[in-house]
Amino acid sequence: MDDKTGKSLEQDLMFAVVKEKYGHLMNDEQLEEVRKTVVGLSGFFAPMRDIRLTNDIEPFSTFKPYRSDDNG
Repeated sequence: MDDKTGKSLEQDLMFAVVKEKYGHLMNDEQLEEVRKTVVGLSGFFAPMRDIRLTNDIEPFSTFKPYRSDDNG
């Protein structure tokens, strides 16, 4: 499978998920706009996929201590 076919398949699958979940709420024109958006967004995912993470890299998290209203 070449890259273009892979992207097309990925776009079709992402659109199918949206259509399955929300298609009953949209008309044909709105669904076509969603398809265009999915195709446009799929280009943004490639750079993220190129980043290789190993198991020793932990997810970024922030520590925010709980302060109740009594502690001011």
